[in-house]
Amino acid sequence: MADDPERLVTDALRAQATSTNAGFVAHAPITDEPRSPMPVWWILGLALLLGLAAGAVAAVITLS
Repeated sequence: MADDPERLVTDALRAQATSTNAGFVAHAPITDEPRSPMPVWWILGLALLLGLAAGAVAAVITLS
């Protein structure tokens, strides 16, 4: 068996690709209630609080 290494790798990959469960699809269980996304007001409120906190820290550092 004096095949070159590229040929051996190609044959091995082809054999692996044909022996796997390529057509098998695992179905995920469906929940009754879909999760609701986080409300936009929460995101805007948290961004506002984060901005106020960063501004307060910058003011304290600047004024001291």
